[in-house]
This record gives sequence, C-alpha cells and structure tokens, in this order.
Amino acid sequence: MTWWHAVVEARHELQNPTSPEKIRELGERLDLGPGSHVLDIASGKGGPALLLAETFGCRLTCVERAPEFVAAARERTAAAGLEDRIEIVEADAASYELGRYDAALCLGATFAYGGLLPTLERLRTTAPLLAVGEPYWREWPLPAAADQDADVRIDEGEFLPLPETIERAESAGVQVVSLIASSQDDWDRYESLHWLALDEWLAANPADPQAEEFRARGAAQRARYLAWEREVLGWAIFVCRS
Repeated sequence: MTWWHAVVEARHELQNPTSPEKIRELGERLDLGPGSHVLDIASGKGGPALLLAETFGCRLTCVERAPEFVAAARERTAAAGLEDRIEIVEADAASYELGRYDAALCLGATFAYGGLLPTLERLRTTAPLLAVGEPYWREWPLPAAADQDADVRIDEGEFLPLPETIERAESAGVQVVSLIASSQDDWDRYESLHWLALDEWLAANPADPQAEEFRARGAAQRARYLAWEREVLGWAIFVCRS
C-alpha cells in the first residue's frame, strides 16, 4: 500500500510550515555550535538536521520510524557529505531509549508521544533546551465554516489559542523562553506543495488502486485550507528551558 504522506510530502524539504531561515534562527536561539549534540524526534526526511549541521557544525541524532523518510534522510545526508554529523536511527520514538543531549527537537510531531504535554514531559530530562513545533488557533472560537465541515482535520479540543498553548506547555514543568511563528507564506508553501506533489503522483499513477481515494482526500484538504484553515490555523516552534 502506498503511504499518503510519502506521496504528498515528496517535494517537501521541510515537512512543516516554516523556512530554512527560521530553522537557522532556531539554531541561534538554542546556542548550537560544533560541540553541540542535538536529538531530533520524528525527524522525517532530515530537513532541519541538514540545515543545523551545515550552519552550526553540530552533531544530530535523528529518530524516525517511517522507512520511506529514513531512506530519504540517509540519501540527503550522504549527498550533503554530513554522515559524520548526522545519525539516522530507524525507530519508534515511543520505545527509543533517550540519553542526554544539549538540545532536543520535536517539530510538528508531538503525536509521537501523544501530544504536546506528554512530549515535553518525556523530553525535559534529556536536554536543558527543547524545541517543539505545534499548531495553535489564531482565532477563537473557530468560524462557522469549521462547524459545518464534517471532516475537520484538527479536533478543536486538540489544539488551543496561543496563550493557552503556552500555558499547556509550561504545565509540563518547562518555561517557554522564545517562539518562532510561521508566516502566511510558510503555510502557503507547505500546503500548496502537497497539491503539486499529489497532482504529479496522480498523473504518473492513474491506474493505482488508491488513486481515487487520494484524489478525494487531497481535494477535501485543499478546500478546507482555502475555506477557513488558512485564516485561523497557526504554527510555531516553542523554545523551552527544562
């Protein structure tokens, strides 16, 4: 079976609504340098790891369970000549034994531990500085269009407005010391790359048994983003001191 995320994220170098400049800014806020060792949980295709290793000379241990993303990350790491700086571990984060690091990342993947709060509770003993990427609502209550959407992708109880998101994070016993928020350009680039990648896959695989399912799923997500999510859904990297 073809994996949906492997299809729609085929063109993504960064698999979150952010930019290379903001990942480098994150490295500065974490005070990374050649002596730093960073843990990256659910690291995907290794986009942030490559930028941080190239820019700051730091060492990263990347934990990713999806074999498609592990293969892509290893290929990109080798192409960049950074195999001595980046270790790619194929493992489920939930069962991976954590050590001690200078910083720990979980960007857009708190589902690996069951949400924002359990992620911070799990990682706070691994490093003095944590960076967690998480969505939040920029408008509350949600617009009427969200209430009328039978397939709302994000349960309104799962995410919160920004002040409450920070309050939830700090209830894990950490202090949020900085945030790096996504712009509308970041979101549009992230979302529309899904559209392009899916269009290319459908053109190349018209007879695939999942083609119509993927076509319908992509159309629904695109319509939802344009109808109301684009205006109300935010995302930020929260830098926390443990």
